[in-house]
Amino acid sequence: MESNQRIGHGEAHAKLILLGEHAVVYGQPAIAIPVNLLKIRVTLTKINHGQFIEDNDELRRRLELMEDDFEGIRQLILRLLLKFDEEFMPFSLEIDSNIPRGRGLGASAALATSITKAFFDFFDAELDTKELLTFVNFSESIVHGRASGIDAATVNSDKPVWFVKNQEIETIDIEMPGLLVIGDSGIHGLTSQAIATVQQKLREDKLQAEADIERLGTYVKQARSILIENKVYGFGPILNASQEILENLGVSHPKLDNLITTAREAGALGAKLTGSGLGGVIVALAANATDAIRISQALSKNGAQNTWIFSL
Repeated sequence: MESNQRIGHGEAHAKLILLGEHAVVYGQPAIAIPVNLLKIRVTLTKINHGQFIEDNDELRRRLELMEDDFEGIRQLILRLLLKFDEEFMPFSLEIDSNIPRGRGLGASAALATSITKAFFDFFDAELDTKELLTFVNFSESIVHGRASGIDAATVNSDKPVWFVKNQEIETIDIEMPGLLVIGDSGIHGLTSQAIATVQQKLREDKLQAEADIERLGTYVKQARSILIENKVYGFGPILNASQEILENLGVSHPKLDNLITTAREAGALGAKLTGSGLGGVIVALAANATDAIRISQALSKNGAQNTWIFSL
């Protein structure tokens, strides 16, 4: 194959944090799950001149002129080019994604994963998990500031993840009946601002905020046993209790609160925000497919921009 016809491919799926948002930054455990119905695919092609990023909105950007929102990705690409001693290689990087950005579903980590895989595929180089996560977390630290690493771990896992910062990642086998319904508020979550909000709570009322963070960790530990034992009706109350604490920490949003209330009134066993909050999406637990469809329809009628239903 001629050098100007070389192509590299990379793919990754979305993620969803079931429990442990924000507390995970402070050493508490979190549980996150892969969301395989939402994916990003990247194709890297060598071209004659220029370095371009193209997405499925048919926007074409020069690498050096990308917006601030993409600084983590730009820096990642520069680091990958440097690794392969091809800083000035002309390329087109095409992004095909159905993961909404800024909703707490791991879009930036999935994109960084896909790009890293595409570069290693392009240069026919081996890529182990440790090196992959190093590149992805490098990008995520620019995008999110104090990123915990949970997004990078989960978009690269085919199983639910038990995550504790700076500890070896574990996976959990879950075969629990019931379905999860994601409701998109349509509002971009503000990860850095949400993290700063929790930090402010810790400064203003250290004892209460620390107690809330510890309680979130306790709920995650209880949930692990419930999920492994497939007790669907025991999991809902933990989702609700976690949401109450996240509201206390100041990271919910009126539109999220409305969607959560809507889901519960439509028959959800439990519902909460997922991700950093201050926008983004909510997740609701349904006992069966009929309930899941009803919850999804209610969310759509009450302000959700989009909904997705999937199995645990």
